[in-house]
Amino acid sequence: MQIDDRIKQAQRRGAGLYLLGALLTAMVVGGVLTWLFLVRGYVLNIGPEDATPIATVSLVSGTAWVSDNKVYTLGGAVSVEVDADTFEPSLVTIASDSPSNIEIMLQPSPAILRATLSVMGETSWYVDNELVYVGNNLEYLLAEGEYELTANNPYFMPWDTAISAQRAEIIDLDIALTAVQGTAVINTQPAGAQVIINNEVLGNSPLSIDLEGGKYALSTNLENYQAVQDNIEITFNQPMPARNYQLQAVQAMLDIGATPSDGALLINNIEKPLGAHSLDAKASHSIVYRKVGYFPYSTKLTLAPNEIRTLNIALQPELGKLSLSSNIQANVSIDGQPSGLVSNQSRAFNLAAKPTQIIISKEGYRTVTQSVTPTSQRELVLDVNLLTEFDARRKEGRPLIANQMGINLLKFRPDAYQMGSPANETGRRRNEHQVNVDFDRDIWVSEHEITQAQYARFSGKSSNSQLPQTDITWNEAARFANWLSEQEGLPVFYKVRGTQVVGYDINAKGYRLPTEAEWEWLAKKAKRSRTTVYVWGDQTRIPTNVGNFADQSAKSNQLIVLDNYDDNQPGVAPVGSFKADRIGLHDLAGNVSEWVNDFYTTALPDTDNVQMNYMGATRGTQYVVKGGNYTSGRLRELRGAFREVGESAKPTIGFRIARYD
Repeated sequence: MQIDDRIKQAQRRGAGLYLLGALLTAMVVGGVLTWLFLVRGYVLNIGPEDATPIATVSLVSGTAWVSDNKVYTLGGAVSVEVDADTFEPSLVTIASDSPSNIEIMLQPSPAILRATLSVMGETSWYVDNELVYVGNNLEYLLAEGEYELTANNPYFMPWDTAISAQRAEIIDLDIALTAVQGTAVINTQPAGAQVIINNEVLGNSPLSIDLEGGKYALSTNLENYQAVQDNIEITFNQPMPARNYQLQAVQAMLDIGATPSDGALLINNIEKPLGAHSLDAKASHSIVYRKVGYFPYSTKLTLAPNEIRTLNIALQPELGKLSLSSNIQANVSIDGQPSGLVSNQSRAFNLAAKPTQIIISKEGYRTVTQSVTPTSQRELVLDVNLLTEFDARRKEGRPLIANQMGINLLKFRPDAYQMGSPANETGRRRNEHQVNVDFDRDIWVSEHEITQAQYARFSGKSSNSQLPQTDITWNEAARFANWLSEQEGLPVFYKVRGTQVVGYDINAKGYRLPTEAEWEWLAKKAKRSRTTVYVWGDQTRIPTNVGNFADQSAKSNQLIVLDNYDDNQPGVAPVGSFKADRIGLHDLAGNVSEWVNDFYTTALPDTDNVQMNYMGATRGTQYVVKGGNYTSGRLRELRGAFREVGESAKPTIGFRIARYD
């Protein structure tokens, strides 16, 4: 029985071993099959040639088997590192799409260039003339090769050497720089100051000091002067620096206040504001404070080093006396303040001793403005002569307003003659009464008829026309004369109520219309030994270019025209278009008829007595019109004695002005 049991046990053990062997065999076969169908292999071709035999490959990440330069994976991505002595390691990633042969080219490790300098200043390092580093601790990588190394430090002489760099070599340089040798030149004004460099007294200025390259702390020391603190450098580019110091005196403080506070402060003749000022100690200083109208303050003082002093100034008022008089009683204003009246009896004023404006004025006279500066040293005397505006302009030689407007006036002294016309004068009319007249006053008469441009200055309109002003009434012409008188400061001739002339002042020198006697004297007696019929003389043949009448050029618009005369002006012409007559006046005979000063009346005048400065009738509602015009086609209308009655404005009536001298 025991034998049978043992046999059965042995049989059971054999069966188990058999099963175990079969399992192992299956596993080996399975592994081989997996290797054959799943594992992928990669070959790394490593260069350069001298890196190949010493290169190693190691697994960094992923599942793989590495053998020499071969890598086996089951298809997942892996990273391996390829390394060789004196070469830079290379990390390679292998993926399922990587080729089976992978080329790896290792880069040579660079040489390391190192140098340390224990010197002042920063060193600039150049490799083959290219700046690579600034500082005194150099560490720089160089590829294998030959190089020129240069070191520049501002305080040392330039240094250079040749470098031969090998792969992965460490090059430690031992460098000894040679210091720059220089000289510093120190000057001060004033001289004799101690010169201290890096806390060592080296002598007195002026001073030349030999120094090696570097940066030095410099100071000066001189009694009563402020110290200078500075830095000085000896460098390769500037081995001989020079310093010229203007030393400043030790300071003191002067605080100045003043009453009044708006004066002028001068310290050593330089204007300064009130307040605190830093001044040189141990020196004399001039202090002046002044204001117009006050006595000035001045002093000299010397301050100790670092002294603080206060100076308060109080100015005392200065008064001066002015004695003022005027040729007529007038108003006086002092610095814009009304100050009563002044006359030919001197009046005394006590005024501040400062520039003062004195204004003396009176209606109708040119205002006089005087600037005076009273002083306590002496009395000022001011005697003012007031003139009318007109007289003031004449005294100054300035053109009158009339001249500025282009109104030129000529001066005449009329003499005795008989106005009107004799009974036998051809073309005579019954209203041309013969009156004996004489004159004792000079008159001024405008050379031309007043133009539209000139009249526009009065009416406020705008015009540049040189045609005579027409279509205005006698009243408007008289008001123009008054306006011009006012512009020149002349007493007006016409008395006006509202806008209407109501009379005149026979003695006034203002502008006016000529009287009929004056107008007619100008037309037929001036510069003649006897009276003539026409402006040009007695001949009935009209001279060429003597005036603007109804002539051959006006046939198309005039029923009656003059024979044998053509002035080429069918209508009104600009003033001065025709030549002047023998006394220098234009257009007396034609162009437009003219208002004169006289009333027109049918009453018989006094024909027995001589009328001095004859003004015509003393009252009336109409006015005399003298002279022919561009519509006059009959010779009788051009006579000097011809007169018409004027009632209203017409395009054929203008005016000229006159005034007494």
